[in-house]
Amino acid sequence: MTGSMAQSPIVSERRRTALVLGGGLAGISAACALGDAGSQVTLLERRGFLGGRAFSFPDAESGWDVDNGQHVFLGCCSEYVGLLRRLGVLDQTSLQDHLSIPIIEGGRTGHLWSAPLPPPLHLAPAFMRYPHLGLMDKLRLAYGMHKVRWTNRAKNREALQQENFLSWLRRHRQTQRIIDAFWNLITLPTLNSPAEHVTADMGLMVFQEGLLRDRHSADIGYARVGLTALVEDAALAAIGEQGGEVRFQTPVLAIEMEGDAVAGIRTSEGLLQADAYVSALPFDTLLEMLPAQTSATCFFQGATALRWAPIVGVHVWLDRWVTDLEVVAFLDSEIQWLFNKSLIQGRPKDEGQYLCISLSGAWQYADVPNEELERRFVEELRRLFPAARDAQVTRVLVVKQRQATFIPDPASDAGRLPATTPVSNLFLAGDWTDTGWPATMESAVRSGNAAARAVDGWLENAKGASLAQALEG
Repeated sequence: MTGSMAQSPIVSERRRTALVLGGGLAGISAACALGDAGSQVTLLERRGFLGGRAFSFPDAESGWDVDNGQHVFLGCCSEYVGLLRRLGVLDQTSLQDHLSIPIIEGGRTGHLWSAPLPPPLHLAPAFMRYPHLGLMDKLRLAYGMHKVRWTNRAKNREALQQENFLSWLRRHRQTQRIIDAFWNLITLPTLNSPAEHVTADMGLMVFQEGLLRDRHSADIGYARVGLTALVEDAALAAIGEQGGEVRFQTPVLAIEMEGDAVAGIRTSEGLLQADAYVSALPFDTLLEMLPAQTSATCFFQGATALRWAPIVGVHVWLDRWVTDLEVVAFLDSEIQWLFNKSLIQGRPKDEGQYLCISLSGAWQYADVPNEELERRFVEELRRLFPAARDAQVTRVLVVKQRQATFIPDPASDAGRLPATTPVSNLFLAGDWTDTGWPATMESAVRSGNAAARAVDGWLENAKGASLAQALEG
């Protein structure tokens, strides 16, 4: 690539160029959007595959593609669905026609489900029949949902960012039993932290957008193939069709500056240059790649407020089918959520069954030896599912993501940086940036699209300035 904004103005006669750093969903969406807008894009990925923190890998022993964690999307995830549609792979996913989640405690099964009624009445039948709360707690829950629906987050954002969600719930008459049996059931997997560790703003956002916006906003969707298989080939094709390229095994070594602009990206291949640069790197990696004097500025130091939360997945293969449930949550078990990967991917029963146990906010499990986790959770499966007691376990695989998502605690608001930075030709993407969403696949895609829009506007302005200078000359 030739030229950088630090060295020469954009010349209107040539095609504008962009470098995207990182091949996760944020980088993929930014690269596709930039290519669609006319830029020639090069995406740099340090590993040999795409996906970022939503990837899959082949497990030779089981013969399956294993996701690094059980990632789901919801009916409200419009931009993630839009990316899948743009890539032509939406048909490799499935989405519930209405929300339906069995929730088990003490052998009793309740359901969180959406009725064909306008919101918020679509949840009323499920709440009335929910066996895990008594009458008074159901009335308190209805009051709490009413307050959630009518809280103006935009008007009260500063206060809601400073208060944790647990405090907000208790101020609105929610008992610990309601919090355990309902609120944290949703908060923990969506925000990767319980109510006491997240802002009231993010907690409210999850329920406003995910449950109360419309009756289909919480419908659950899954990939029916491995996460990398879902997007990689399609993304490579989409970027290539626009004249761009993806360079694998190309880690960013440094972001080099000249004045108030990026001069280029230092890699093992040398210095790569472009008109504009989009960092879709994790927040801590970005700070390491910037020159010390740049990362020390007030703007970038905001990102130091962010902290990581872990997710642990326990993948279990059995020689027989032990449950027909597609997804189930437990209130009285170490197993938080269980996903029936065999059913999700449409595999025949005579292959045996593959189950994925998903543990969010998994600080208590992150340092436990894998062998101990394997033993504990296989025993728990056998306790919960009688058919599993006679089944042979053919494979157990523990996958730990110590840096899965940022914690949306009260300190995190300062760390969620916007797409545009004080560095004139550097733009930011990533699920940790200021998208207004928690660290999800939807947030990642939204950030990539936002960064691409910012780049496109900046390049157009720069081209106009170059043309004006040329005319004056």
